[in-house]
Amino acid sequence: MIVFTHENRVRVSGGRFFVDRKNLAGMENYVRHLGVPMTVVHPELPPEADGSVIDLVDVPVGSLGYSVVTLRYDERGHLAPGEMDRLRAATAGAKLVYGDVSVPQLEAAWRVPLISVIEYTLKTVVTFATEGVKGALERNWRLARALRFYLTKFVPSIRRAKLLHCNGYPIYEESALVNSHRLLYLDSRMEREQVISEDALARRLGERRKRAPRLLFSGRFEPAKGALDVVLVGAELARQGVPFEMHLYGQGSQRVAMDRAVVENGLTDKVTIHDAVPYPELVEIARGFDLFVCCHVQDDPSCTYIESFGCGLPVVGYANAMWRGLAMSSRAGVVSRLRAPAALADGIARLLADGARVDALSRHARDFALEHCFENEFARRTDSIEELYKQAA
Repeated sequence: MIVFTHENRVRVSGGRFFVDRKNLAGMENYVRHLGVPMTVVHPELPPEADGSVIDLVDVPVGSLGYSVVTLRYDERGHLAPGEMDRLRAATAGAKLVYGDVSVPQLEAAWRVPLISVIEYTLKTVVTFATEGVKGALERNWRLARALRFYLTKFVPSIRRAKLLHCNGYPIYEESALVNSHRLLYLDSRMEREQVISEDALARRLGERRKRAPRLLFSGRFEPAKGALDVVLVGAELARQGVPFEMHLYGQGSQRVAMDRAVVENGLTDKVTIHDAVPYPELVEIARGFDLFVCCHVQDDPSCTYIESFGCGLPVVGYANAMWRGLAMSSRAGVVSRLRAPAALADGIARLLADGARVDALSRHARDFALEHCFENEFARRTDSIEELYKQAA
């Protein structure tokens, strides 16, 4: 048996399994490709927290090709009493553990080889811990706690791992200091058949010259994702007299501030903010746009990049570590300095003024998405899992 651990919160209730759609699709693929018994461990999702999951779906528990264990944690983030014993019983006989950063909390349950799935660098861990904290005392306390976790839990865990699956360039480079057994992958849900066709892209590029440019942002409306900055980019483009139409899809804590910024900057005829939509619908929507505006300030390996590429969209984004590396590898976008909406707007204006460059970047985006489509990236990961599982069995 392989034990998978996920940070995604889920719930089992009334014979139904409530889970994020992306997580469910990923596990279904593992079931099809690996063909071995699996148990998946998740933290529990309380009913009142359903709204925190952008694309929550529910399916019959009996339809799953794997077993599910949900764990309760206390307010300090520690396993609730009795949960460790229940976990050990449910995963007895495991030969391999495949997990993310929740694994250090659970490692005592197993003494088997570990493939550690990692994506957040120390800088990103610190960003998450201190984001939005104003008081110096509280900020320093959170910083100290994040550093302690990173040094005493995260680093020892990935040092012991048989293999690291590194999601994105930043963590792939940083983890080399700890473990040389690494595999780089670029996570996304973009399957080969979902990538925009050459003909469809050619039609859009031809039509683009007959209308105002269409700009897109999708994702969590949170400070780390720079969602409010995207609206401010629109305000600067309007100030410069650049014709455009901008749409944002998602949900999060910045929604109220974003709505207010649209009104205060007189953008109601140019910028529209939508609720989140399911991923398949988002793909269809994105194919009708021209550029993706990405104001991510954290160095996260967001699947947004490859999924935008798959719709033939160049990315114009802040120079976080992930986008700097990806922009260089893909040749499919523009890099602008961090936390500077006006500078990003300037980059968009220059790009839109060069139609031939927009066309070239759009084709580079499609090519890169095909090269790194879900099937290709997933096969590399499952091949490595199979190899270690056979060694451990």
